[in-house]
Amino acid sequence: MPVSWLLVTGTMAGLALLAVLPALLKHRRIEHVETGPDSKSVAPAGDSGNSAPVGSENAATTNDLTVDIDKAADHLNRGTELLAQAKIDEAVAQYKEAVHWNPEDEDAHYNLAVALGRQGNRQAAKAQYREALRIYPDYAEAHNNLGNLLVAEGKFDEAIEHFKAALKISSDNASAHNNLGNALARQGKVADAIPCFREAIRLKPDYTEAHYNLGMAYLTQKQIDEAISEFTGILRVYPDFAPAQRALLKARQLETK
Repeated sequence: MPVSWLLVTGTMAGLALLAVLPALLKHRRIEHVETGPDSKSVAPAGDSGNSAPVGSENAATTNDLTVDIDKAADHLNRGTELLAQAKIDEAVAQYKEAVHWNPEDEDAHYNLAVALGRQGNRQAAKAQYREALRIYPDYAEAHNNLGNLLVAEGKFDEAIEHFKAALKISSDNASAHNNLGNALARQGKVADAIPCFREAIRLKPDYTEAHYNLGMAYLTQKQIDEAISEFTGILRVYPDFAPAQRALLKARQLETK
């Protein structure tokens, strides 16, 4: 019996797998703050006005372009609040304003890319991730998210390059390990994908998507006992998770042959 793949990336909400990008949004004031791969946000500093005062050191004019870091940060924070409320179009508008006021801020481009991705505008999202990486080549989350967009387009080789770049920067990024395994498996390199899924689980033992993907990889390799172990483990926690139910049934059928 052939095994049909349903590889999973992203996050799990309730029992439904969401086809979303890992949105590690940046929420900050002025200075760039380095964060780890599991960070969700950087807390903003105290409130301030919508624009820097005249003569502020955070506002400068270069080649007729006014750069206002304070104003950009305000729009960045507002966009993050709106995106958390699922007001995606409004969030996109705010992030675009942030980019306008501080075009060399990689976080503004990154957040705009996340919002554009949720809006369904994948081509524009890719362009913004690339811009964030132009400014800050070691932006692991941008490499990871751009890789996912490329996987969705079937551009596996390019996606793999970005996942590997993310892992070179942040070797403990469980999401990037899982996504690399996903891309390899979709290329038919299932044996190479298995260690990636295992590493994702080692780093994050409750990573349901990686457990499911590992189970599917085992099933493809006819490692039936290992596949059953992964699927039953998922169903102990999420008993109504339909993909794992179907995969377990298929594994049981193969077991009896």
